[in-house]
Amino acid sequence: MTLRIFRSIDELDAADFPRGTAVAIGKFDGVHLGHRSVFARLRTAASERGLESLVFTFSHNPLSLLRPELCPVPVMSPTQRIEEIGRAGIDVVAMVDFTPQFAQTSAEEYAERVLAGTLAAKHVIVGADFHFGNRGAGDTVQLEAFGRRFGFTVEIIDEVGTPAGERVSSTRIREAIVAGVVAGAGAMLGREVAVRGEVVHGDARGRELGFPTANLGGEIEGLVPADGVYAGYVTIDGETYVAAISVGNNPTFTPEGQSRVEAFLLDFSGDLYGKSMEVRFAHRIRGMVAFEGIDALITVMNEDVRLTRELMGAPLSGRS
Repeated sequence: MTLRIFRSIDELDAADFPRGTAVAIGKFDGVHLGHRSVFARLRTAASERGLESLVFTFSHNPLSLLRPELCPVPVMSPTQRIEEIGRAGIDVVAMVDFTPQFAQTSAEEYAERVLAGTLAAKHVIVGADFHFGNRGAGDTVQLEAFGRRFGFTVEIIDEVGTPAGERVSSTRIREAIVAGVVAGAGAMLGREVAVRGEVVHGDARGRELGFPTANLGGEIEGLVPADGVYAGYVTIDGETYVAAISVGNNPTFTPEGQSRVEAFLLDFSGDLYGKSMEVRFAHRIRGMVAFEGIDALITVMNEDVRLTRELMGAPLSGRS
């Protein structure tokens, strides 16, 4: 099944959905376990009714336009979000820009023109706190009333927790990542925290110390965890390797330097410059520390690698 992607309201037309759609609406930042539960329900609802499953979301949080000072940092990039939604087995993603014009859409127009009209919605799934239309005037009660008028049913889904019974939310995940609690964030996401970007030239200090690293540069997709050393994975050219990952500025050498992400791929040798690399954080090993000298630093780096192997169960090849 090929995921169909629409990136503009103007690209969408009811004629694209002759069978009609079951639509889930939300920001879906992180595409966490709760979101995946919504998508599973969406697939079932669509299948039961002979409809296409469609996720309707915005490329950026509406707060970035309405109240930028209150807008949280996104957990993942729009591209990462689309990819994870696609992995959930959804037929269609409509990820559109939240523009000033769209912000002026009344609740009734949203229900009639966007949902029933443009998206050909026959069934709509939202969270209990869902609001829509200009200034968030519409709520789930109004949505159900509009559904009766415009020909779609409404299903309201409550919060979903982790297997351990903990509440899952994008806010909690964001807080965990920023604090470096990547295992906790991963438990709520249902996968490791991930960032990606292009491998760029660093200062080659890791190579001089016997730990050549791949440095992420340019625009990094995804929310980078707190400074520290982590055990995780690196995927590059379709191959995945266990890696010891450093986030920070290496205070031993450059205490005022810019924070960066660099990964030491276990048992790997090769030129990675210019390639796209995904870094996944599974466990936090330690925080950043300034050492008295190079020998002390190398000793700790060797221990970081040993712990990475232990935590990740890395075979001798370093491959996962």
